[in-house]
Amino acid sequence: MLKFEIKKIVTRPVNCLVLLVLAVALVALSALTVTSVQYETEDGRTLYGVGAARRLQEDRKEWTGYLTPDVLKKALAENAAVNASPQAQSEDVNEQNKAFAKKQGFSDLTDLISQAYSPFREYDYYRVDSVTAEDLDSFYGKRTESLKTWLASGEEDFSPNEQEFLLARFQALDDRQPWYYEYCEGWKALLQDVSTCILVVALITGILVAGVFSEEFQLRADAVYFSSRYGRTKAVRAKMGAGFLVTTLVYWGSVLVYSLAVLALLGWDGAGCPLQFMEWRTTYNLTLFQTWILMLAGGYVGTLFSVTVAMVISAKTHSTVAAAVTPFVILCALPFLSRILPLPWICSFFPDQLMQIAVIIHDVSVCELGGKVMGIAEVILPLYLAVSLVLWPVLYRMYQRSAVK
Repeated sequence: MLKFEIKKIVTRPVNCLVLLVLAVALVALSALTVTSVQYETEDGRTLYGVGAARRLQEDRKEWTGYLTPDVLKKALAENAAVNASPQAQSEDVNEQNKAFAKKQGFSDLTDLISQAYSPFREYDYYRVDSVTAEDLDSFYGKRTESLKTWLASGEEDFSPNEQEFLLARFQALDDRQPWYYEYCEGWKALLQDVSTCILVVALITGILVAGVFSEEFQLRADAVYFSSRYGRTKAVRAKMGAGFLVTTLVYWGSVLVYSLAVLALLGWDGAGCPLQFMEWRTTYNLTLFQTWILMLAGGYVGTLFSVTVAMVISAKTHSTVAAAVTPFVILCALPFLSRILPLPWICSFFPDQLMQIAVIIHDVSVCELGGKVMGIAEVILPLYLAVSLVLWPVLYRMYQRSAVK
């Protein structure tokens, strides 16, 4: 029965077209992600994609290793030397681009320095030009120091427990210094765009399973279906199993193919680099690889939740269209409420946030529940997973008791 229900899903003409659209979308998204990597050559040309990644990888080999103050001071000195060159001082844009090309090997490090010595909620690209070598001796304490200054300013309303939580998170990463650095452009590009891939896969998966519980009613076969021996028991479980397996296989197959394609083309290096290389002020002390796992897990829970609700709608209304639209409403329409409702705290717990773990990681967002402070991602993942699991027996009972018309 299970194989039969899965075969019904994947062989429907509409679903075959949808799967083709998904394949094309994955190719297009992979190409866009890969070409987002740029490299300026010494003669002023701009390379994109694989060629740019290879050149960046080669330039940054010299800087691979632990970021001690001495390494940061070396990057600072290199940056100052380039700034003092005739090309950098020229008013000709092409000459300035040639000067910038000489910085690409250590630009990640100078960017970290600029972020460290900028105010907590600001970023000054040129801040590195006014930092001294002596300042860099305190580099690893600047995140916590700037956070303390920001919390003391009263710009944000955090409870004492939340402030203690934030400071503890920041200090925990400071205690693990020095950080390890290597070329990680592939992981950066992947993490910047994987949310789009996850959303596309979730919406398409919703279309694929939309007809699982409504097809018999549309074909006027419900009387035969429910009068059969297993029509209200094994057959219902087979439909549920088919919906779950198709959702799981399509989701993980799609996001893994996309991720592996991007990393194969841009490079696997840098998986163990701290997330702070991308998000300096994040409260999550994760590596780039761990962040990718978190984003994919969030996307899967969000997809599973939206698809489960869609199947409930399908079982209740016997409408494939209503079920197919449900994931779009949950994952795309709900975000607009955050622009209407003056309650951003509540909007932070909407299911669409599971598709935007990158945004949660970027923001300094925490919540306090029962005296325990946690990050938003640490709340919504188990919350919507639990809700999804609760909906499965509801779905079973609802379809099992469907009346024949």
